[in-house]
Amino acid sequence: MDYETKLLEEKQAGMKEGMREATIVGLKKMIVVLKNLKNPYDQILHQLELSYGDQFTKKELEDFIKQA
Repeated sequence: MDYETKLLEEKQAGMKEGMREATIVGLKKMIVVLKNLKNPYDQILHQLELSYGDQFTKKELEDFIKQA
């Protein structure tokens, strides 16, 4: 593997991680809004599963709800 290929792979990995972090920020904001609207836990989890279930496990989503 040459130097340029390694740099490109590291750049792509960094971009992917940055996108994941940005998604988590948006997800947590969504949780706060849903909590402020007095949505029950199960409805919040269901909405997160619909919106983010392809990116995070159910356990991760449950942890995000607890953190928010």
